[in-house]
Amino acid sequence: MEKTSSVLWKRLETLYVTKSLANRLVLKQRLFTFRMNECELLKDHISQFISLLNDLKNAEVYIDDEDQVMILLCSLPLSYKSFRETLIYGRDKL
Repeated sequence: MEKTSSVLWKRLETLYVTKSLANRLVLKQRLFTFRMNECELLKDHISQFISLLNDLKNAEVYIDDEDQVMILLCSLPLSYKSFRETLIYGRDKL
């Protein structure tokens, strides 16, 4: 039996990508409560953030770029306060 790539892709989606309301809400909760630990490397934090955004995109939840920037900046610890404020208040565009 020969299967096309689109049929196989749809099957993989049904097995591994849950687009249910519950899954979307869990992913959003993870995004909105996402915080960086003081001992964590910034590059690792950003990598995890991008991974979370990709999970949301796969569940057909889209967060606009400006909101992504604000969520990421707000996830940084207090030691990044001046950096965060410079980016927020010192620019016309994020």
